[in-house]
Amino acid sequence: MILVRIVIQAKWGKAQDVVEGSRQAVEIIRRITGSAARIRILTDLSGPFNTVVQEVELESMADWERYRTMIFTDPEFQQQQASTAAFHESGRLELYTIEGDF
Repeated sequence: MILVRIVIQAKWGKAQDVVEGSRQAVEIIRRITGSAARIRILTDLSGPFNTVVQEVELESMADWERYRTMIFTDPEFQQQQASTAAFHESGRLELYTIEGDF
């Protein structure tokens, strides 16, 4: 299993706008991929303010690459992402192997 984390630094006071955009993106992603992958949206309680994290658990890197290709070439997803881009300061992608789940 792998964990894909998309960490977004929202502009000041725009974290909830990013969260709403993330919720919309999850709906689109589920329609595109047909996946029931575990997806979470998190916001900061500590650390840098206005941080939003999207986490996706997938079986393999091959799944991530396949989903990523489907998602990022979809016009509806591209339009949704463009509509929320103004709320982002920066972001990064983190990939982890899940070694245990207790």
